[in-house]
Amino acid sequence: MKYIHVPVLLQECMTNLIKDKSGVYVDCTLGTGGHFSQIAKETNEDAVLIGFDADPKAIQHCKETHKITQKHLYINQNFEHIRKHCFRNGYVKVDGILMDLGMSSFALEDKNRGLAFRLEGPLDMRFSPQIKMSAADFVNNAEVDEIKKILWNYGEEKASGKIAREIENVRAENPIKTTGDLADIVKKFTPERFHNKACSRVFQAIRIHVNRELDVLEIALEQTMKMLKPGGRLAIISFHSLEDRIVKKFIKDKTTDCICPPEFPICNCDHRALVKNVTRKPILPSEEELKTNNRSRSAKLRVVEML
Repeated sequence: MKYIHVPVLLQECMTNLIKDKSGVYVDCTLGTGGHFSQIAKETNEDAVLIGFDADPKAIQHCKETHKITQKHLYINQNFEHIRKHCFRNGYVKVDGILMDLGMSSFALEDKNRGLAFRLEGPLDMRFSPQIKMSAADFVNNAEVDEIKKILWNYGEEKASGKIAREIENVRAENPIKTTGDLADIVKKFTPERFHNKACSRVFQAIRIHVNRELDVLEIALEQTMKMLKPGGRLAIISFHSLEDRIVKKFIKDKTTDCICPPEFPICNCDHRALVKNVTRKPILPSEEELKTNNRSRSAKLRVVEML
């Protein structure tokens, strides 16, 4: 199958990420390699490119599809291990790090991954075969209260309690094995015109839980502060409020000298800013991009520079 994925905010990323055309750049979420290959086009022959992806199929796709002339490494690991693997390969400090937190078409359009409720397939949702628990494992074995909590916390699904209890009822008769099985349960508690939105929220919530997406993001963000050279840049594209909230909080913390509570008369935290904001407000897709790439509609690009 030929996967077509249009990278979001492509030129905006390049403009704000690349300062040294002979530098070392890390793409934390390769996907089909759209951003990675563009970094290669906009840097010199002596630049170094490092790409991470937890999915071995994504790594193989990039190896077969993109002809990168610079020295480059493909690392089949989740980007929560970014610092360890860069260090092991001799790159203690880097010039730029890109995190595109969106889902790639590579994964979404593979029905065997179970990430899209519109495609009938096994209820898997794992980004990597190294992850032990699938979405089916979760919905068939988790306590009702835990399922309810996940659907509400990660999907803000108002019918989370009803859906969780129905999951318990259905699995008592037969295991929930496919995307269709789960989607049918969700649709029972939603007016027909809201079926897609409700299924999207539920699938998002379970996917985030199975892949520990928010935990991974927080871990990786902290590591970047020990990896960037002075003047090096971190660019993050977020797509939903949960991850964007984490990114905003991280940037606020790392761009602020004092983080003492406001009621403290004097500062005693000894906290110092590590980065400066490059984008005071997030960069959003242009009208032209919105017309040609519907998946860019919720994208927000935030960039910081190491002091």
